[in-house]
Amino acid sequence: MARLATTSPREDPPERAKLPKDSLSQGEVSELLAAASEGQVQWRSRMAAGVNYYPSQDVLDVAKDAYLRFFSTNALYAGYYPGLAAFERDIIDFAADLFHGPDAVGSVTSGGSESILMGIKSARDRARATHPEIDKPEMVVPASAHPAFWKGGHYFGLDVKKVPLDSQHQVDLEAYQAAVTDNTVLLVGSAPSLTLGMVDPIPTMAALAIERDINFHVDACVGGWFLPFAEDVGEVFPTFDFRTPGVTTISADLHKFGYGAKGASVIVSRDPEIYSHQEFRFGAPERNPDWYVTPSMTGTRPGGAIAAAWAVLRYLGRAGYQRIVRESLDFVRRLQQGIDDIEGLRVMGEPAMTVFAFTSDSLDMFAIADGLKERGWLVSRDTWPVPCIRFMQSLGHSPAVTPYLQDLGDVVGEVSTGSRTASSIRADYT
Repeated sequence: MARLATTSPREDPPERAKLPKDSLSQGEVSELLAAASEGQVQWRSRMAAGVNYYPSQDVLDVAKDAYLRFFSTNALYAGYYPGLAAFERDIIDFAADLFHGPDAVGSVTSGGSESILMGIKSARDRARATHPEIDKPEMVVPASAHPAFWKGGHYFGLDVKKVPLDSQHQVDLEAYQAAVTDNTVLLVGSAPSLTLGMVDPIPTMAALAIERDINFHVDACVGGWFLPFAEDVGEVFPTFDFRTPGVTTISADLHKFGYGAKGASVIVSRDPEIYSHQEFRFGAPERNPDWYVTPSMTGTRPGGAIAAAWAVLRYLGRAGYQRIVRESLDFVRRLQQGIDDIEGLRVMGEPAMTVFAFTSDSLDMFAIADGLKERGWLVSRDTWPVPCIRFMQSLGHSPAVTPYLQDLGDVVGEVSTGSRTASSIRADYT
């Protein structure tokens, strides 16, 4: 494969790196690693959105210890690593309990995108068995859904029917229903949506899947290990899990608000029949018919992230997650209130957790973003559904709220008086 270009065509390409002839000592390598790490962003003190998820140092230490203990293990070889296999079974059992799925089964993946991909693959393959008349499969996806659904459509040959939001930034249910056709094999909802942090009206949406006998996937990659505990402490939002008839698969990232190491997520199916369409099986007459069986896209699955997720789940337990969720909601609502109190700004919609965006009906949001960036803040700007700045915060960000709000107020003042205008308009994923 050719190297990706990093310079313009007019410039001479940079010299390619070559494997050094001589070995280095451990100390020399350690020094190089230390130098490389100096360029990393200060994600905790600078309010980076969706980069790291940090509740406290003790949780991080538990994850690190578990990761290193299982650093060289491979979940593909369950018979060789029985402890790791037990960890994965426990994690799926924990998820089944959390999502109210007594018959639920699933697997650990490398992250949210892979979990979503497996949900799409499962829906496509199940429809091949239950709806063989469909030769041009489609999925119906709210405009607020994660880009991984478009990636999955590209990979697995499904057309994506994008449904707009209404004036309240919720999915337009009439348009959603109208988008369902005889070729639809998958319906999608988010818990919550990536930018706005709002839980889709899953019960109403999933009912359409029952009518067609097709899959309904809930993307709870962000909220799966947060919202159940928020419900425990009295928060109210639409039910999104297997209590909802029609929901067939759920994705939930362990390396986000589960606070495990990257990369780890779960894809959970309501029952074994639905799960059976997720697996890949390879055999031949001269071999066992199940000679090679994998539950997800990858063959080798590194054990460190699985072990770290299991360790943190056991360490925190339900009570620990409830505490973290309660404290996280407290500080984020203080941040949201501070934003709403600044003239010209408003938090968008009704976010269910620590994911949200704010905008303005009168101020240039990208001028505000530029001003915050100049003051050292890590700003995630977006152009959808309107120009906005978005957050995905964990408890470790709480000390930064007061200085952030102070700088935000100062920047808004500059933009309001016209002394600052935007130098660029660019949306970025982070």
